[in-house]
Formats: sequence, structure tokens, C-alpha cells
Amino acid sequence: MRGLAGWQWAWLLLAAASLLPVAYYAYQALQDNDRAARVQLIERYSLWETDPRYAGTPQAWTRFAARLLNERQLMQKVREKHGALADQIEQDYEFDTSLTQARIVAGYLAAWGAPLALLYGVGWLVARRRARRS
Repeated sequence: MRGLAGWQWAWLLLAAASLLPVAYYAYQALQDNDRAARVQLIERYSLWETDPRYAGTPQAWTRFAARLLNERQLMQKVREKHGALADQIEQDYEFDTSLTQARIVAGYLAAWGAPLALLYGVGWLVARRRARRS
């Protein structure tokens, strides 16, 4: 078994270096998705009504709660307001967020992997043709 060719080492280095920005942007997209899911949960189930002392607008409560409260805290408010339906609401919420997170990750992986696979394929073909000539 022989070692990796120079072009393969360059490809590995490019793959590793390009993964860092892709991971950063994927993380940012996941964070934005989580915040949007919390906003949607708050709006769909009118969770601002669970805070009787709040005197502001529902939009302001939603904006702050989506940033400050996590899913567990929001589900506690759903339980306060909707009781027995809370388990089904939580299952639907988790399913929807898992699905959108998977789509985001798959999209970023495809956008990262497709050009790398194409580059590797071209390098492999060139190396194969050179090996046939010699």
C-alpha cells in the first residue's frame, strides 16, 4: 500500500480548512432556526397570556421571550396554558425542529461536500490517466 499523493494531501488540507467556515455558518443557521421556532411556538399558542403581570404588547413579549427563554421554559408555559395537550404540542414541536435542523445540516454538508467530491474526482481521473501513460 502506498501513501497518499501530493494532490490528495492538498485535497485533505482544503477539505479540513473549508470545514471550519461551513461549520460556523451552519451553527449560525441552526441558532436562527431555533429562535424562529420559539417565536412560532409563542405566537401559535399565545404564550404571552401566561404572564398576567406583563403589560406590554404581545410582539414585545414574543421578541424578548424567544431570546431569553429556552424550549423547556416555553414548554412549561404551554403546560400552564394547554394542560393535557402539552405533550402532543411538545412532540410536534420537537419533530418540526428536528426536521428543519436536519435540512439545514444536510444543505450545508451538501454545499461543502459536492465541490470537494468533484475536485477529488477530477484529481483521481488525472492521476489515473497519468498512471496509464507511464
